Amino acid sequence: MTYWYPINFFLGSVFTVFAGIFVLFREESTRTTRLTWFLLCLSTSLWHAGRFLMAIAPTELLAERAIDVIYFGAIVIPPFFLHFILSLLNEERQRRAVIFSSYLIAVVEIALLLDGGLTLGVRRYPIAGYYEIPTPLYIVFFGAFIVFPTYAIYRLIRVYLLTELVVWKNQLKYVVYASLVGWIAGATSFLPFIEAPVPPLVAPLTYFYTFPIAYAVGRYRLMDINIVIKESLIHAFTLLALIVPCYLLVVWGQQLLFGSVNYLFSFMTLGLFIIVGFLFPKFRFRTEEALERVFFKKRYKHRDALIRSSKDMLSVVDLNTLSDKLVNTICKALGIEKASLFLSDKGKGSFALKASVGLSQNHFNGLTLRMGDPLVESLIKSPEALIREELEMADNGPEPRILAGKMGEIQAEVTVPLSSKDKLIGILNLGRKDEMYSNEDLELLSTLANQAAIAIENAQLYEDLKQSQRVLQRADRLSSLGLLTAGLAHEIRNPLVAIRTFTQLLPERYEDPEFREKFKSLALKEVDRICGLVNDLLSFARPSVPKVSPEDANQLVDGIVRILDTEAKEKDVAIQLRLAPGLPKIFIDKEQIKQVIMNVILNAIQAIEGRGEVEVSTRMFSKDSSERFLQIEVRDTGVGIEEGDLENIFNPFFTTKKDGNGLGLSISHQIIQEHGGYMVADSKPGEGTAFYINLPAQLSHRPVNGMPGTNEKDLGH
Repeated sequence: MTYWYPINFFLGSVFTVFAGIFVLFREESTRTTRLTWFLLCLSTSLWHAGRFLMAIAPTELLAERAIDVIYFGAIVIPPFFLHFILSLLNEERQRRAVIFSSYLIAVVEIALLLDGGLTLGVRRYPIAGYYEIPTPLYIVFFGAFIVFPTYAIYRLIRVYLLTELVVWKNQLKYVVYASLVGWIAGATSFLPFIEAPVPPLVAPLTYFYTFPIAYAVGRYRLMDINIVIKESLIHAFTLLALIVPCYLLVVWGQQLLFGSVNYLFSFMTLGLFIIVGFLFPKFRFRTEEALERVFFKKRYKHRDALIRSSKDMLSVVDLNTLSDKLVNTICKALGIEKASLFLSDKGKGSFALKASVGLSQNHFNGLTLRMGDPLVESLIKSPEALIREELEMADNGPEPRILAGKMGEIQAEVTVPLSSKDKLIGILNLGRKDEMYSNEDLELLSTLANQAAIAIENAQLYEDLKQSQRVLQRADRLSSLGLLTAGLAHEIRNPLVAIRTFTQLLPERYEDPEFREKFKSLALKEVDRICGLVNDLLSFARPSVPKVSPEDANQLVDGIVRILDTEAKEKDVAIQLRLAPGLPKIFIDKEQIKQVIMNVILNAIQAIEGRGEVEVSTRMFSKDSSERFLQIEVRDTGVGIEEGDLENIFNPFFTTKKDGNGLGLSISHQIIQEHGGYMVADSKPGEGTAFYINLPAQLSHRPVNGMPGTNEKDLGH
């Protein structure tokens, strides 16, 4: 008998149990899939164990005892395999009758086994060793083994051929291949029954199919089977490279010391090696962590705090908050009294102090590190942490002492560079701590520095974006002011002409009481109208820092319509107001929402060619019967927007107007989003366009997040 046969049965018994346990306690797949897979692996392991015992049995009596072990596992392999595959394909409910039939036949087979109706004993084969002798009723087991796995593989192939999902198709392809390997390898175990000239040498390799499927189901949800196969092979070859030499050493030691080899003891030793090989890495890391918590509690807390901080920093986009958080967290975690953070100022070509802890403000205010500074140049050249004490002790020239002196000026014992994409963007300086900086401290600080560099770069990009938004808003506001000024000049000229005419006639007709009363009434009316227009224009043109307060949307809309009425009349456009009464006040930045309404109504007026109408209405609106919104609708009878352009209208610099800059709607959309609302548009070419501005109608104040503001200084006033 070749040792290949029993060794692989033994390995199969061990590995399939691990494959089942690996999946059972993971949450990536469904409970039924995990449970049926575990039972399939357990039954396959039992079959392998029985075959191993039969293969090494020295007598017929011991071989016959192994039959029950073999078939208690083999009988339930077909129903468990079928149930697992149908669960994986989400067909468990549709195929309940088939699953129930497979389990029912398995119960019949177990009854036959216990009654002695499946086998008649054993006989010896040249390679396989002892093998059972089947009875005529053995056909029940053989048929179940053929029918149910064949049906399961058929369902796999059918779903594989019908599915159009590329990822799912790739997953199923490899599951089919793995299942066919296992089924064909298992089927070769029947060869001795027909006295085939080919021995069942492939049968012990049945367990090989469990590796890719188990790893995929448990770890990757079958998402990338190529990775699964590579990972499985790497783990297998690594384990074999370590275990095989140890196993051979055990066999050689037995031969040397006792003069013979006990193969049962050798196989048990091999199994122990495999178990230790699997469990040692996890046991080692968990033990190290437990010991650190007990004996190095303070250091463990420091490391844990720094790791948590490095993850939290990536979610902070405000540069000042991020800088303060970084230096305070490090000081608290490592017990440092002094720390400072210098960040790159691209405009000035230097590194300016951004945050500090425990340092004299009189000494450090306005302190910068120039690009030519020795400390900066050293960190650019070699982005590694500098330790002041090591630099002072160095004897390789004056440069280390110069660096140590510079670190002393900024009260730093350790200086850590913050680099991103091979560029130095910050310098973190740390003062003395209660004990020496260990290598572990420096490694953690280096890791934290990498995370901090990414977070700082993201925050700087966010600051640049807000600055760009302020520039765009200023440009759009100035553009709107130009249009308003032209219309306002015309609107003011008309009442001034009337007042001038009456003033010229006043000396001649002063004694006419009717003329005086009419003149007084008209003059006051026209002056009030001019004052109202000027006040509305000033309100729009004098932006302020974003300030959220409860406002009446109807008043805002009415005020903007009054300003734009002249512009509309010049284009022969009528503006119709339909304002719903009794609307609740909404928390908004008044000036920014004015800008939004102004942009949308102006666009509506300009979209009309010839005579037309703009309808502006307000109402309450509930989205999905949950959150309530106040909706401002601006509908025009203009040329409309093409379907292909409609999805781009809120993109910056996209415009269909000859003299447009493409900023108005983009900025308006951004402002509404920052208020927690949203804008949508509906249009049909030739029929007109409707814009819907939806603002949250909450009862309490909601802060406007990240809203870019402008002020008089921005406009050059």
